[in-house]
Amino acid sequence: MDKREKFLAENSLDGGFLQSEYWMAFQAELKQKFYLVESEENQVLVIENKLSLVGKYFYLPRGPIFSENKKDNQVLIKKIKDLAIKNKIGWIRMEPQRKADLSQVKEKLIKAYKNHQPAETLSLDLALSLDEILAGMKQKTRYNVRLAEKKGIKVEVLTDSKNLEIFWKLAQETAQRDGASFHGKQYYQKMFKAIPAENLKLLVAFSGSQPVGAIIISFFGGVATYLHGASANKHRNLMANYFLQWEAIKYAKEWGALKYDFFGIAVELNRKKWLGITRFKTGFCSKCEPTIFPGCYDLILNPLKYWIYRILQFFK
Repeated sequence: MDKREKFLAENSLDGGFLQSEYWMAFQAELKQKFYLVESEENQVLVIENKLSLVGKYFYLPRGPIFSENKKDNQVLIKKIKDLAIKNKIGWIRMEPQRKADLSQVKEKLIKAYKNHQPAETLSLDLALSLDEILAGMKQKTRYNVRLAEKKGIKVEVLTDSKNLEIFWKLAQETAQRDGASFHGKQYYQKMFKAIPAENLKLLVAFSGSQPVGAIIISFFGGVATYLHGASANKHRNLMANYFLQWEAIKYAKEWGALKYDFFGIAVELNRKKWLGITRFKTGFCSKCEPTIFPGCYDLILNPLKYWIYRILQFFK
């Protein structure tokens, strides 16, 4: 773990992957304009987004991740603001790790109309033994894991980017069946091109030679994060997705991760949304307390552009 990864791991709740050099490399692959703003002790990835009618705004994915040095944090915020003013940015959208981080910004912040990343997640402690993890599952989840194994489901960790075609086909099936939203095919191709194989894995569940489920996992800052998942319409009775998560948890533990982040649930927040996803994920960690992030907040630099944007979002 290098110095930057160590800093992100020690000062974040999620390992800091979305502020990492790998996420930055991914933005470059997407041809997305971004900046790396540095202070003496810290760095922050700032992504420039552009909207029709209202122009540009800055977005700090799950950041800034602050250090304990409040003075240095103030320097960092000032540098971000100065850069924004120089580039005629309408507002700066921050997505801090903790509610207390909001007080580091000495100017008024407005709660954003929507969050970019899930504001609530569930993390499994991988210091537990495999038997303890199994014991902590809901009974039905544990039963489904064992059923899938009994039915012969096998999971492979695939590294060749050509195997992304498996994920993409399953993603299309999932989208049509469940109404789920996925990025375009090139998004995933560029992700695997930009991020080293050590830090991004595709796990695929097979029934015989037939792919029946696939998930994408990131590894950074001592945290394995379940980023994307898809499943086939056929053989759903084999409960492959349960076994796929179980194998991912075991793989993360072998890799040396301290936590397995299920990345996006709705236990405390937005209870009516993501009910099926939440039920599935909490089954693996029935006694885990959810981690709740503050969500996105905006520092307004151009009030006219910002409030036009908010009005447009309201009617949208």
